[in-house]
Amino acid sequence: MNSAVKWLLTRLLPGVVLCAALAGAGWWLHSTGYDSGHKDAKADGDTALASEKQARADERQQLAQAGQQALLQARDNERQQRERADQLALQLANKEFELTQTNRLLQLGINKAVSDDNQTSGCGYNGLGPHGLQLYTKALGYAAGGNTRADDSSGQ
Repeated sequence: MNSAVKWLLTRLLPGVVLCAALAGAGWWLHSTGYDSGHKDAKADGDTALASEKQARADERQQLAQAGQQALLQARDNERQQRERADQLALQLANKEFELTQTNRLLQLGINKAVSDDNQTSGCGYNGLGPHGLQLYTKALGYAAGGNTRADDSSGQ
């Protein structure tokens, strides 16, 4: 038995140790290469993911800025339209006031012209005498030229 153990120790043990050393070295090389490749791939993936996240964040930022710009432009347009509407409303109110005043003055003028035609002419005009005719001509926007006396015979 001693010789079998001696033979195993001298002949077989160096081969087993060599195989174990080669297997260990192979495993170490494989593990180191795999870990190195995995780390490189993970670093590349992390870089790509970070750049993609940054690109998405930039895109969202640009969209938010464009939305904000559109909102500001819409508010400015609304403000301009409101100012224009206020100006137009003021112009309308002024014109309505002017028309009301003109209407009141014309009513007073008509009453005075009718009264003057009846009192001063002595011809018994019923409101369409020379003064009333001048007032109606003026109210209708015609020039106040020409002779408007009652005894005018220019049309004959």
